[in-house]
Amino acid sequence: MENRTTRLYTRVTPAERKKVHSLAKRCGLSVSEYIRQRALGFAPREIKPEIFYELIRRIEALYGETRSEAVSEELLSLLKDIRAELVLPGKDKEVKVWPPLDSGPLKGN
Repeated sequence: MENRTTRLYTRVTPAERKKVHSLAKRCGLSVSEYIRQRALGFAPREIKPEIFYELIRRIEALYGETRSEAVSEELLSLLKDIRAELVLPGKDKEVKVWPPLDSGPLKGN
């Protein structure tokens, strides 16, 4: 892994600072890591309550007890979907396109 040696600085309002700190905390990340992930196109997920993980453990236990191949595959697919949609940080789906600059060389010059 490459060492992070370069800094970025930005100014925000007190309300923006409070919001960023709150969002980072809800995701279980430092402010730096939260901003880094967002800037690189990731959408960090909030940490789920313990009951969420208990339900996942129960689904996994059912997977271990299941005798039917079809039900086992369906449970495995469900677990993968839950992990992908609710646990792992995902990439933003919307691609932002910047408008063209108003200044610059004119065509034909």
